[in-house]
Amino acid sequence: MWETILSGIFAFVPALVANSLAVVFGGGSPMDLGREIGGKRILGDGKTWRGFIGGGASAGLIGLLLTLTPLSLYSSLWIPFALSYGSMTGDLLGSLVKRRGGWERGENVPVLDQYDFVLGAFLISIICYPAWTLETYFSGHGYVTLAMLLVAVPALHRGVNIIGYRMGLKKEPW
Repeated sequence: MWETILSGIFAFVPALVANSLAVVFGGGSPMDLGREIGGKRILGDGKTWRGFIGGGASAGLIGLLLTLTPLSLYSSLWIPFALSYGSMTGDLLGSLVKRRGGWERGENVPVLDQYDFVLGAFLISIICYPAWTLETYFSGHGYVTLAMLLVAVPALHRGVNIIGYRMGLKKEPW
């Protein structure tokens, strides 16, 4: 049982690291090109193509490296990329919701900030790899894996953001 749970958590690593790596690769022109809807930015300056592509690709490559370990559960070498780009897409949608809701870039919005990327990762992986996603996270011991991820994500999110803030990569520690 524990090996299955650890493997499921291990498999989710590309989704967990994609947004942190996007900060490292980010910069350049914003994805929304500065456009607004109703006087509000669509996404904001923090969402760039360089960050999206670099963060997703590097997290996917980390996932590929994980296939070399005994804990690898991937049934396809593309699953790490589905998880990483799903994570990035969830974060983009979170930014869209924040801009539409009137929150400023960097403003702390509990729950949305901690889980937007998780929902995106699961959404894209279930669309692209439904059998793998359901088997890994929604059946048998997968429910325990899912619960552990959902409990751990806020603490991981906060810790990584504090590190990024202290390294000067982020303007705020949340």
